[in-house]
Parts: sequence; C-alpha cells; structure tokens
Amino acid sequence: MPGAISDDTRTPAPAEGVCGIYHITHPRSASNLFQNMMGKQPGFQYSSYKLFGAGFGALAQLQRGPLGEWPEEDRERLFGLFEAGFEGMQDEVAGAMEGGKKVFMKEHAVFLSAGDKLIGRVYKDDNVAPLVLHERGVAPSKSSHTNPTSLPDSFLLKFQPIFQIRHPVLMFPSLVRAQMDVKVAGRPRDPICQVMLQLRDSRSLYDWYAAQTVNTGITPRVIDADDVMSDAASMRKLCLETGLDPDSIVYQWEERVVEDPMQARFLSTLAKSKGIVKGLDAKGKSVEGEMEKWVEEFGREDAEELARLVEKAMGDYEYLHGKRTVAGETE
Repeated sequence: MPGAISDDTRTPAPAEGVCGIYHITHPRSASNLFQNMMGKQPGFQYSSYKLFGAGFGALAQLQRGPLGEWPEEDRERLFGLFEAGFEGMQDEVAGAMEGGKKVFMKEHAVFLSAGDKLIGRVYKDDNVAPLVLHERGVAPSKSSHTNPTSLPDSFLLKFQPIFQIRHPVLMFPSLVRAQMDVKVAGRPRDPICQVMLQLRDSRSLYDWYAAQTVNTGITPRVIDADDVMSDAASMRKLCLETGLDPDSIVYQWEERVVEDPMQARFLSTLAKSKGIVKGLDAKGKSVEGEMEKWVEEFGREDAEELARLVEKAMGDYEYLHGKRTVAGETE
C-alpha cells in the first residue's frame, strides 16, 4: 500500500457534521494532480471552479478602472456572475446531500473574492458598496461575514478545508507562462499578475478557519505540491484527517485529450501523463538559481519583477508550509 503508516490511530479524526471538502488552491499549484488522485473517493460528488467565471471576468476588466466608476448595469452584471456561481455551489451541495453524498469542491483562493474586492486591490480608493451574499435558509440578520472572502461564514463552515500550496519559485513563473500562452496577461507587472501572484488569500482564509476551530471542530489542513507528488504517507495522513479514504487515492490513470484551448494549456502536463511525473518538485530551487533562466525567458525587467513577487510571497508560503500535513508528526 503506497504511503501506509504504522499507526493510523494517532492521526486526528476529521470534523463531524461537514458536508464535504473544500479544496482551496492557487493556479499552477498542482491542484489538478491532487484532484486526479482524489477523483475516486467513495461517497463524494465533485464540483470545481463555480466562481472562476466571475473572478476571471473581473480580472479581464481591470483596465476599465475603479468598479465604483462603472455604469451600474455593468457592475450588477459582474456581481451577477459571482451570485450565479454561489447559487450553483448551493445547488450542488443540496443535490449531493439529497443523494446521500458529500461534496468535493475546488476553487482558487483568489476567486473566492467578488469583483469589488479583486478590482479594489488595484484601485485602492475605489468607492463601491461590497457584494453581500446570504446562504439559502439563513436570515440576513443571522448571516455573518467575518471571513476575508465574499462568501458568508455559514457556507464556508459547511466544509473541511484543504489548502494546497506550492513554492512560489515554481508556481509564479508557471502561471505567467500559462497566462501569456492563452493571451490573458503578458508580463509580471500586468495588473492581473499583480493580483494573482500572491498567497495572502490562502493565508488569511487559513487563519480565519483556524480561529473558528475551537467552536466548529474544523481544523484547516494544508498540503504542499511536493508532498502530493512524492510523499504518499503524508497524503494518506491527510485523508485520515479530513474524512477521505486513503485506500482510494489514485496513482495511475489514462492520458486524455482536452478540447478547450485554455483548459488544455493549464492541464498540459497532467493530460499527457499516466501517473505522477517526477522531477517537478521545488527541491533545490531558489530565486537566485532561477534568475538567469527568467532573464533569458522574460527579459531583465520582468525577471526582476517576478523575483520581487516571489520573495514577497515567501513569508506566506513558509507560514503555510509550516502548517502542512506531514506523516509522522502529531498535533
């Protein structure tokens, strides 16, 4: 059995009463690999990227200026995308529960914020009323919004969160390349990259979940991409901590063709693989070691900006890395 550990009983039990897993990720964090490996968990219904359209819609219009200066109908249309995504998420949760299943939901941390928050990161003085959502069946007067996203607390607390991280020295340039290939953004200094190339969203939401643990029993978990790729024992432990079946982790699969051009670019490595591809970890990688390659690939100015963003994110990465699930460690 890959990753078997000697005493599973030492692993903390998962929280009771949750309706599923929330896999909270970052683009190019090997999150699709994790999804593949967890794709045959018994008793789970899978859902992903319900808020991607809303987030991408906001980022693609950053050049329009502050949201508060947009025509009201355009602003409402953008908010409507996020609202529709939230409705879809609630539909899937309800459908899964009616069918006696749990939900395995995935979203990039940055896209848990609606357009007002995303655009406001570029236009700091944007004066616009925030989008406030309420979960079905929860009266507005009872609906709290203490978390850093645009989703209500009650919805987030339905899930066991798993935060997936990856070393920024690999993750950030990989995202820049992918965005350039699909003509989304061209340079690390572009506003889209400035919003995306950070781990603050993951850290702040992790801290919020951790602050709720004493009342909810939900302990947020973290897995690093390196461990997903090479540490089966830690993956097994993560399953036991979160209510997943470690014996159902998938390590082999068939190659597949992805028709959508954007999806094909972001799934290029995974789609052409039949299992975990070795040699893609961050071991031995550093800004200093990668800088010459970046200068050749992106040019000096953009390489220096990329290095700045990587170094700026390292505090959040190291913090979350220190919280990750590791086989053999006990709480």
